[in-house]
Amino acid sequence: MTCLFDLTTQLGIPFSWTGHLDDPLYPLIDAGYDHHVARSLEELRPFLEDPDAKGPLYVYHVYEGVHLKSEQAEFRRLGFGVDVTMLWPGCLTREWSKTAGHIHTGIHRSDLFGELVEVVHGEALFLLQAASHDRISEILLISATKGDWVVIPPGYSHVTMNIGQDVLALTFVHAQDIYLDYEDLARHRGAGLWIGPEGYRLNPSYAEIGVIRELRARDLIKNPVGAPLYQLIGQQPDKFRFLIDPQVPSPWV
Repeated sequence: MTCLFDLTTQLGIPFSWTGHLDDPLYPLIDAGYDHHVARSLEELRPFLEDPDAKGPLYVYHVYEGVHLKSEQAEFRRLGFGVDVTMLWPGCLTREWSKTAGHIHTGIHRSDLFGELVEVVHGEALFLLQAASHDRISEILLISATKGDWVVIPPGYSHVTMNIGQDVLALTFVHAQDIYLDYEDLARHRGAGLWIGPEGYRLNPSYAEIGVIRELRARDLIKNPVGAPLYQLIGQQPDKFRFLIDPQVPSPWV
């Protein structure tokens, strides 16, 4: 197994990126994860502008519940989940390589939760949209690079795109007991905008698309912190309570 680069310093957990198409993240000493999901191009087709788009066999990988084995029980007690997503670069015909996109809910779909993301490696564009049925009130396009954080508010569907030349590595922090609801975005063939190197195009399956705001992640975070998110959860768990209780304000924006 050839290791292309070591992510230990950036993630705060000893993992290496191997570049293997079917399983590219390799845990080193004392590291582990609960589940690995390899999202294929076939699975992604309902979310694409072009359902016959060309692209890699696997578009991205999600490693759910990453942890140090010595800290796994404590993280579960705190109620936080930490995932790592690795998104290949390139295009799916006219669209940037992207995730399917979803919204976070509780047991009841009316219970909505947020998420905090850190760009570990690469260049990202996040699309966040607030929608009701087929009407979008707001779309936020947030560009981010290595070290940037993005807060995804409760009630916003979100799609992540790799707009760089290298693999995009991301850390996601959220409440453990959440559901990922893909239904609305699948029904509309993705979010309100299809985006690629040529710019963005409006998705006509939505009856209305409201304001579109283009932002930079580093302009939105008031208190940037140098340590990896995984480490900060263990050191300062109270600052992340807003991910478990949506009534608690985020200290990061």
